[in-house]
Parts: sequence; C-alpha cells; structure tokens
Amino acid sequence: MEEEKNELNQETPAQNQEERLETAGREEVQELQTKLATTKHDPLRVIEAALFLSNKPLTLADLAMTANNIRVNEAKRLVEQLKKEYDEHQSAVEIAFAPNGEIALQVRSQFLAPVARLSKQVEMTRKSSKMLGLIAKRGQMLQSELKKYFRGEIYAYVHELKELDYITAEKHGNTRLLKPTKKFHDTFQISATT
Repeated sequence: MEEEKNELNQETPAQNQEERLETAGREEVQELQTKLATTKHDPLRVIEAALFLSNKPLTLADLAMTANNIRVNEAKRLVEQLKKEYDEHQSAVEIAFAPNGEIALQVRSQFLAPVARLSKQVEMTRKSSKMLGLIAKRGQMLQSELKKYFRGEIYAYVHELKELDYITAEKHGNTRLLKPTKKFHDTFQISATT
C-alpha cells in the first residue's frame, strides 16, 4: 500500500519538467513585467529629444527632470557627451551654451545659408535685421555705438526692434544698453555665444 502511495506521489520526469517549465515561465513573465515597469528611457536620448523639440534653450535642471529625474551633474555629463557625439560626426546641428547656462540644439552656422528659407520668416527691415545681428553677436551693445557701424537714423530701427520685442533698451548714462530678449533667442534659436 505504501509503495502505491509513493508511486502516486512520485512525478514522472515529463510531469516534473512540465511543472519546472511552468514555474520558470511564470518567473520569467514576472521578471519581464518588473523590467518593463522599471525600465526608463535612455537619459541621453531623452535629453537629445528634449533639446530637439524645445523651441527655447533649456536649463540643466529642466533636462535632468525630463530625463527621469536624474541629477543635474549627470545631465551636464550627458549634454557634454551629446555635444561630443555631434562634433565627432561633424553633424549639421550642434549643442550651444548660452552665457546664462541654458542649452540649445541649433543648426551650425555654416549650414544656415542653404536652409534659411525653411526657417521662420520674420518681418523687419534689412537695416534693423543687421543691427539685431550685431547686438546679438556682441551680447549687448550701447545704442551710441551703433553710430560707428550704421549711417543715418538708427533710433527708428532700434524702436522697431523694441516694438518686435527682440531687444531691451535700458537707460545707461546718456544712452541705452541694448540686449537681445528671450523672444529673440526663442524665435531664432541662436545662442549668444555662436
């Protein structure tokens, strides 16, 4: 009788293997579900996508938060890695750092001419456009210095740029200190260091 019980309790090799496979299958599914639930996107590629989609420069804190709440110093390391990738591959786009620490993905200056017609069109006079370019390149400029570069009436062009909200004009002694605005950087996506 005991022999019969032992025979009944003993599993055949096929049953034993089937049970192990079933158990392993359940464990594998659970492991896969856990991996899927905890898998985060590659922070480097999230940062790249954020810079590509953003219509304005982003801070390291913005990028760190977007990339699964990584540390700011890790975001900085990843931005440097991304910059290195673009530089090594001689990409048409580059990572640009603004003086205020913000970061943008922008077209390299040597590729702007062929693609400029695809960019946003901004209505302004040619002279005010040149003035804006000079102010942006220098980061800031005294209105009185514009006379060295442009002949004739400059005040009307400065007024036009202020009306379009591309520059600010702060009182600075007998003249005004002109600086590009956030709208300028957002519209043209050009950092002040380019």
